[in-house]
Amino acid sequence: MSDSSRRTLEIALLLKEHTDYTCVLVTLIQEYQSRFQKPLHVNELYTMKHVIDIQDYRGNRVARLLPAFRTHFDENHIHTQLEQPFCKIHCSKNFIINSDLDLPFVKVSFKTFADNIRQLLTQHNGSMPLASFAQCYSFTFEPLIDHKDGVPLEHYISCIKDIQILAGQGFIKKVQFSQTTGPSFTPTPFDTSNMHVDACAEVQQRLQQFSREVLDLLKHQSSHCRLPVSKFVSAYHQYFNRQCRVADYGFSKILDLLCAVPKSVQILGDGNKRIITISHRCQMKRFTNDIIRILKNKPQRLMAISEIPIEYEMAYKKSFCITDFGMCYLEDLVNEIKDNKELVLDAEKSIIKLYRKERTDLEIFATSIFEQDVIDMLRILPDFSIPFQKFIPSYHHHFGYQCKVQTYGFSRLIDLLEELSHVVKIDEDKHGEKIVQLTSTMMENGIILNIEQLVRKSHGSLKVKDLRTQYLQVYRNELDPEDFGSSNLETFLSTRTDKFELHYTEIDVSISIKEAKPGQVQLTKNIVLTLMLSKCQLSFWQLKQEMLVRFKQDISLNMCRNELRDYVEIVDQTIRLTPPMVFAYNLVLLLSSRDGRMPYDDFIVEYQRRTGSGHLLYPADYGFPTMLRLFDAIQIVAQVRGRRNFKIIIVNPEFRLGRYNHPKTSFIPSLT
Repeated sequence: MSDSSRRTLEIALLLKEHTDYTCVLVTLIQEYQSRFQKPLHVNELYTMKHVIDIQDYRGNRVARLLPAFRTHFDENHIHTQLEQPFCKIHCSKNFIINSDLDLPFVKVSFKTFADNIRQLLTQHNGSMPLASFAQCYSFTFEPLIDHKDGVPLEHYISCIKDIQILAGQGFIKKVQFSQTTGPSFTPTPFDTSNMHVDACAEVQQRLQQFSREVLDLLKHQSSHCRLPVSKFVSAYHQYFNRQCRVADYGFSKILDLLCAVPKSVQILGDGNKRIITISHRCQMKRFTNDIIRILKNKPQRLMAISEIPIEYEMAYKKSFCITDFGMCYLEDLVNEIKDNKELVLDAEKSIIKLYRKERTDLEIFATSIFEQDVIDMLRILPDFSIPFQKFIPSYHHHFGYQCKVQTYGFSRLIDLLEELSHVVKIDEDKHGEKIVQLTSTMMENGIILNIEQLVRKSHGSLKVKDLRTQYLQVYRNELDPEDFGSSNLETFLSTRTDKFELHYTEIDVSISIKEAKPGQVQLTKNIVLTLMLSKCQLSFWQLKQEMLVRFKQDISLNMCRNELRDYVEIVDQTIRLTPPMVFAYNLVLLLSSRDGRMPYDDFIVEYQRRTGSGHLLYPADYGFPTMLRLFDAIQIVAQVRGRRNFKIIIVNPEFRLGRYNHPKTSFIPSLT
């Protein structure tokens, strides 16, 4: 049905409700605008001469439905009744609805308000018009007074989880239970006929960007996160310094564009007084994130609920206004986030705190491995950064396996990255998109790794004068030593004597990698072996004594914390092997009766049998994502030789325990 035909039918149905199918023209226009929430001009009525007759009667112009059209109604058995835009129970028949749907701003306890609405809807068979909601509510409960510091009534209703506001016939907004049965209503939509292009991936991406921009605009440039739709375009232009081109998103009207992002924004009211505000879902997500940021800077990661306004003002340098989040009282605002997985609300003590699952030692160790992976991935990217949304797919592409945040004791990637605040920082670009970037210290470490890689590709030696050019060609980043406080490359490299050696000739300077000293490697092997002979752990003083007696070598706690951190860890003055070294210990025990060697496939099966595990050997049990990475970590103990079906595991001679007198020890499946 065309728009003109629909409008004609609507006018006819309206006149059918009046005596003799006749109504004063002014009254007809008011009723039409009230009923259908859209404008009607007198000129449009004069174009309907085949349906209505307009005449002067006692000083007023009246519209009368033509007899022929009445007959057409009867012959086709059209008994359609227009849905009333107001409640028939609590409003008179002549009740006129403002076409702008101008509802009050309320300030009521949310719990009380929600309970009252549920009771009202039960009385109205689960559905009632929004336009007369205030009258129905005031008839049963206290009047809804328009409060200057209140929340828009329509938004407040939409905050209730089991209640929704939908549009029925003639775009009449209805309040109803979410699971209401009976006549179905469709949500207030945007007119897809106005779209110029199909919804494609590019348009959807633009809509997501537009959604973020609207949220940013409402949060920072509007009063209480509300803005009249009529002022949106000018406010957008002023804030972002560019025009809002509706056609770029596949629409021809700004209202249709705003309605296309219902998860982020909500359109309140009708007509010329429409207001755009942030949806309740986004408001609660925003408040949750704000509280989490505050709590992360608290020593105990908790605070009293009453302290939220003060802490908020200190953290964000602006006053805390509850209505900015679409609620009336702090208690209601906090109760709305009590089911959040990241926050814990202690009602008895009136405190709110961060939820933190105690991570196991294995998860903490796995996080240290992930930390190295992050540096390895970001060091080759421009500006050492990547958009947050691309982190997971880029990680998968770079390493060939998925990033499973649960392995590290977290449920969200953002929490995992925030745990690595010494490695990466999370900022927002000019478009509001989150960016993950290495910290300045880790940028320097990344550059060192890049230089090391270039030197190895140059057969172990590279001229310093060629370094800058090769670095730019390979990594697409300028190598500027001034960023790290050095006047030139030579000075910068000379400060990293632990990694590089500079070789001077008469004409130039070359750089090579400083290999580990054989004595240091042997010391590491001796410490690992000593711990293996003592069931993987000893007190520091016992280990120190064993090393002096057995190998005439001295060690210190600092050495264990730094040079040996990949092999041992310190827990309350106890030195124990790291998870991969525990795996190496089990491997040594298993192969000690096999002359220190075993086919790879046989080892996997035998390992499962010896540990009594219900599953095959998982590298994640020892903090690594793949078996290849796990075996790379234990090269000082054992190595994998061969390829594919001909792989064999060989224990290094120093670790064949048959050479030593040691007590019979049992398998350790994993260290947790």
